Formats: sequence, structure tokens, C-alpha cells
Amino acid sequence: MLHIVLFGPPGSGKGTQAERLVRTHHFVSLSVGLLLRQQVAENGPDKALIEQYMHHGRLVPDAISLKLVLQVIQAQPVAQSILYDGFPRNVNQATYLDAVLPTYHKKIDAVIFLDVPEALLLERLRNRAIIEGRIDDQDDTKIRTRMDTYARETLPVINYYQSQHKLHKVDGSQQPDQIAQIIEAILASYGNT
Repeated sequence: MLHIVLFGPPGSGKGTQAERLVRTHHFVSLSVGLLLRQQVAENGPDKALIEQYMHHGRLVPDAISLKLVLQVIQAQPVAQSILYDGFPRNVNQATYLDAVLPTYHKKIDAVIFLDVPEALLLERLRNRAIIEGRIDDQDDTKIRTRMDTYARETLPVINYYQSQHKLHKVDGSQQPDQIAQIIEAILASYGNT
């Protein structure tokens, strides 16, 4: 059983690598972005508030995100490996996760950080907007707000996990297959998933 955080800025390739890991290692994928988009699509109780934050490229309040995350964690057997796709998004969420996981006999084992230059991220996000039609990728102002929010609120999570000696930095500008090989080597160093 492994609990891995896959971390990186918008457009870093987290989704692509997460899909591979779920397919090859049978992780349960815990993607807050996906959970939030599902809440909107299913007219969940917090739909209007979630849409308001997402529309402006801002992080949804922790109370909403943490509630959704906890529901997924509680639903898993102890032996199930979980891939935290783009979560935690700030230090408050990281400390919450460290506090709550032991209750379920779990802990974060490793954090894989996909590091990508900003110019390449912007190019990828614009392409994703065309291909997938994602609203949060279609406007340069929204993209810039997301990048600024990421730098201000999410980047400090790197230091948080680095201080715990759990951080693995990966050059996310490489081809997806190369990134996947590096991630596989990192996972192999922790044993079986």
C-alpha cells in the first residue's frame, strides 16, 4: 500500500501520469479538481460556490475540498493505495492530511513534483482548452490567476514535504513516457503498490 501525492502546476501533465499510475498500479485516484467538477456537473450542494471560485481561477475553500477528500479516504480499505492527484493544494490541506490519515492507518509516503517552465505550461493549457474545452483553460487572465494562485498557495507545499524528506522532483518538460519511467523508478524504491 502506497499513498503518493502527484503534484505540479496546471498543465504539468499530472492527469496523464495519474491515468497511467491508476491503470498500471491500481491506485485509487483522488483528484480534487475532478471531484469539484463532478459536484458542478451533478448539481451538488456547493455547485454555485465551486463555480464562482473556478470561474475566477481561484482555489475552492478548504472546507469544501477537504470534505470531498475525506469522503474518498473513508471509503477505501486500509490496504488500498491512493494517488492524490494535485492535492494538497496548500499547506493547510497538507497538515490536515497528515493529521487525518493516521486515523485510517495511512500516511503520505512520497510526493512526486512535476516541474515545468511557465512558458511551456501556458502553451499546454492553451492546447488543452482547444482539445478538451476546459473553461478554466480558455482565458489568459484566468490562466494567469491560476498560475499566481499556484505560486502563492501551492508552491509552499513543496517545502513542507521537502522538510519531511518525501519530495521527488521530476523534470515535467520531458515526454510523457520518459516521465513515467522516472516515476516508476521512484515507486520501485518504495516497494510494491
